[in-house]
Amino acid sequence: MVRTYIRLAILARKLHTKGGFMTAFSRRHRNAEEAHYQRLLDRAPAIIWKRFADGVSLRVRMFAPPEHSAAEAAPAVMFFFGGMWALESSAEFVAWAIHLTRRGIVCFIPEYRTHARYDVTPEDIVQDGLDAWKWLHHNASNLGLDAERITLAGTDAGGLMALNCGMQPLVYEKRWWQFRKEDELPLQPACVAILRGVIDPEAPEARALQISKKNNVNVAAINPCALLRRKLPLLFCAHGMQDPLLDYEMRQWFCDEWERFGNTAELVLCPFGDHTLPQFAVNPAVFEQVLLSWDAFMVEQGLWPESDHALDAMMV
Repeated sequence: MVRTYIRLAILARKLHTKGGFMTAFSRRHRNAEEAHYQRLLDRAPAIIWKRFADGVSLRVRMFAPPEHSAAEAAPAVMFFFGGMWALESSAEFVAWAIHLTRRGIVCFIPEYRTHARYDVTPEDIVQDGLDAWKWLHHNASNLGLDAERITLAGTDAGGLMALNCGMQPLVYEKRWWQFRKEDELPLQPACVAILRGVIDPEAPEARALQISKKNNVNVAAINPCALLRRKLPLLFCAHGMQDPLLDYEMRQWFCDEWERFGNTAELVLCPFGDHTLPQFAVNPAVFEQVLLSWDAFMVEQGLWPESDHALDAMMV
């Protein structure tokens, strides 16, 4: 595994305090930025990707380069928002989408059901993620995408959903006379990117997901730690070492296990990153470094095109 420890020599802005450094972005400024990204999200083209018999419909927002057309075969990323299924924070990925569209990558931010708005089980929510991924893959050619270069990314519970999409079990169909037949791979993305994602729904840090065996939930069926196997897609994992809610050492272990099965993983640990790691409006320096690391990894793996210009500061 390639482990990258991001050490920032210069932060975007520093406040010198007796306790060290702290971000110079006030909550008021953060709220203004969040409102700005929400407006950009609301303006993005929306497609209904799932309808229910009771009239509920789920939309996906699409961010594409200006000249993008259905005749192309562009790489794509689908982002599953975090919020631990209690909050809906899809606007947090707008900054990511804006940058990636400049790189020729088409981005999708889907709605999915949460505890906050719907009476659903954890299995229902994970199934929404699987259905969104299948919808995107099925419609790739109509949307101008290369179906073989689709990445699924997420934060918090969204990371858990992305992992579930990429870790479906192998289809075991061997018979005694077919000893040389390979297991059939399930539909899986080219890469899974967890940007501060939940990897163990049974850990104390995941209590907010409201997953309980007492409620007849088959936790193992949606637990990435129980789904590790060979022939998994590429994994990119970024996490803040100052995160008070999610333990970075658990992500280290998970990436080690991913590779122990013969798969490829890259772990990026940010010494100055906390739980706001994916949010540009809070700490743009850490955000930028994670984005650059992800970009370099994807180019190295042949999933994203080389950049036409130096990837340096990218204020959104």
